[in-house]
Amino acid sequence: MVTSRTLLNLLDEPDEEVEARMIRALDALLIHPPRVAHPPGVMLFRQNDTLDGIYILLKGQVKLYQEMEGREVVFHSATAGRIIGLLSLTRRSRALFNCCTATDLELIHIPFEDLDRALQQSEALLVAFITVLLRSMARRSTRLVELQREVLSLNKHLAHERDTLARTLEELQRTQNLLIESEKMATLGQMAAGVAHELNNPVAAIDRSADFLQQDLLNLVSELHDGHAFETMLRRAIEQPPVSTREQREHRKQLAAQLKNEQLAESLVSMGIHDVEDYKRMDALCSGPLDQHIPRLQSYYQIGRALRNVRSCSQRIGGLVKSLRSYSRPDDNEIQEADVQEGLEDTLSLFSNRLRDVTVERVYRDVPLVHVSPGPLNQVWTNLIGNALDAMKNQGQLAVETQAAPDVVCVKIIDNGPGIAPEHLKKIFDARFTTRQGRVEYGLGLGLPITQAIVSRHGGTIRVESRPGHTTFCVCLPIAQNSTV
Repeated sequence: MVTSRTLLNLLDEPDEEVEARMIRALDALLIHPPRVAHPPGVMLFRQNDTLDGIYILLKGQVKLYQEMEGREVVFHSATAGRIIGLLSLTRRSRALFNCCTATDLELIHIPFEDLDRALQQSEALLVAFITVLLRSMARRSTRLVELQREVLSLNKHLAHERDTLARTLEELQRTQNLLIESEKMATLGQMAAGVAHELNNPVAAIDRSADFLQQDLLNLVSELHDGHAFETMLRRAIEQPPVSTREQREHRKQLAAQLKNEQLAESLVSMGIHDVEDYKRMDALCSGPLDQHIPRLQSYYQIGRALRNVRSCSQRIGGLVKSLRSYSRPDDNEIQEADVQEGLEDTLSLFSNRLRDVTVERVYRDVPLVHVSPGPLNQVWTNLIGNALDAMKNQGQLAVETQAAPDVVCVKIIDNGPGIAPEHLKKIFDARFTTRQGRVEYGLGLGLPITQAIVSRHGGTIRVESRPGHTTFCVCLPIAQNSTV
């Protein structure tokens, strides 16, 4: 059969006309094959089934899908086209999809042999069939492109969600670390307060006993023969400030030259007698030559020095207890007016054992009181000063400065340690960051992230500048109450 309708002519014709022409030709050539009706949900064939023909949809839609990991993945429904079984037709292979009716459906089932015979008999049917086939394949290809775009979009969205979740997880881990460290510091503060409370009473008792012992000794000594000389020596030992070893050598050298007796000069210096005039005054208090009383005078001097050491140590312990109680403040997290310089001094007192080889320069200017929570703020000073001492290996120069600026009080902690490398400056406030040979620690375990968090909760700021030999941490706190502690 010859026709003037070519494949290219039909490309401009609407889908409905081409499909109607194809169906009319099939009806004519195959003597009106039977129509079959199905309700929604009927399975026409399954994936990997062997098909013996194609389906021509007259009315309704089917759903082409595959089952993946227990769920249906739909590839085509509206884009399935009129001809179902295309891949099996083109390659005589097994079905690629599951095919299920999506709506009320009317269709024609045409075996491959009948289709082949009809196509050989009519060129017009062949052209119409190929046109419908090409348009169906084009729609399916377009749908596959759309699915690919959706997959790419979903992948991009999933990547964004993954990154967001990773950041959230990192933030949660950081928050958990901060909470753990904060709890540790709170527990440490409670323990410190308890220790300070327990030490306070015995220290006070030692101080009172030293006072009683001193007074009783002075009274007893004054009643002895030559008691006035012994009492003077006892008071000298208690009241005379200590001198350095170098100064003792100088005094011994001068006395030996003046008295022409090195052994006597050494004995006199050991009793706190540093010049000839002082020697003569002590000699006048004795009933005989002072040389005869040196052993007893030395004994009373040593007793006096021991008393002075007991009182000095008890006062030192009392000062540390006071600083410890002021530092910990376990039950005092409320906002109140506080003197930052007092908090700095309390913290320096607690580090006294590490400051023996450190020159501490205090530059305290007149600054107003600030509204803060003293306990947490003292933890800030502890961490910053502890870090500075660590950097200097407890040797060097430490400067603590305070100054007032408009609406804020600023505190600077400056050390002459090796400094912080430029590539680390941006990371030092990250949780658990350290440059200490891979160990995960920083300062006393409080960590600079918690230091920054405490300062931020007070409405303040913290910044750092560093170069070799000079590192400065600057904390600025608002004078007026502006915190969320």
